[in-house]
Amino acid sequence: MNIVVLFGGTSPEREISLKSGENIAATLRARGHQVETLDTAVPNFVEQLLQLKPDCVFPALHGADGEDGKIQGLLSILHIPYVGSDVRASVITMDKYLTKLVALQSEIPTPSFIYVYDRHSVPDYWDVERKLGSPFIVKPCDVGSTIGLSLVRSASEYEVALEEAFRFSDRLLLEEFIDGFEVTVGLFRLGGDFLVLPPIYVVKPDRIFDYDTKYKPGGAKHVYDLPISVEARERLTSYSKRICKIVGIGGVARLDYIVKDETPYLLEINSIPGMTAESLVPDEVRHAGRDFGEFLEDLIKDAL
Repeated sequence: MNIVVLFGGTSPEREISLKSGENIAATLRARGHQVETLDTAVPNFVEQLLQLKPDCVFPALHGADGEDGKIQGLLSILHIPYVGSDVRASVITMDKYLTKLVALQSEIPTPSFIYVYDRHSVPDYWDVERKLGSPFIVKPCDVGSTIGLSLVRSASEYEVALEEAFRFSDRLLLEEFIDGFEVTVGLFRLGGDFLVLPPIYVVKPDRIFDYDTKYKPGGAKHVYDLPISVEARERLTSYSKRICKIVGIGGVARLDYIVKDETPYLLEINSIPGMTAESLVPDEVRHAGRDFGEFLEDLIKDAL
């Protein structure tokens, strides 16, 4: 099968996208597929894509222009089959504000928040503290990999955090900090049903699961023995399937939660999760007893 892996791009998550794409391509080549990688940052990438005449495209793009529906819309217009979520699901999950609205409508717990739609709508620090408590989180609305995220404990830190987040997006989310533990749930669609991979309890050296902790070797431990009850674990599975069905997730997704007092709070949905050697989803696939190459092939078959 002739497969093109799209990677790179121009988002702040380019480095991770390159690593994800190379890992996907190498794994599929080892299974006998003809695989080309194509960086969407090159000016004529659409022309190159058409020349390659792929049977299927495997997007490994993270962030803007990859997870926000643009690539999915382009591939749909070109009538090229692709792995993963469609335009609607990509738009919703890329936007943390829209994801929270869907979670609330779906009766899925999520941390309290304030939506900042531009620089003129930034609330006063003391107003935020009264509503969300202290500390609280400041993060861009439409950037992943914890880029631009800060934990704020004071008015001075608030100003710095706002400037950092505005570097990556014009819209921000101010979010309640829940002092629990982070759990990530991998999930993929196969034959019209959603299959949930073993959840991971992310043991990290600091309070925030930041960029270095996520992607650098030794940054975080992946623990499968979750310190929660069977009932709480069932809620993780139920919440994940419910919101992914409502949103219309395709291919594979990763849902991030914070768990406190047996209650999982949804943080975000990643419609194109990291696929590097250190990433969570490939680890979950292996822990489930599945071959990663076969898993990728299943995603491709589901797309065709």
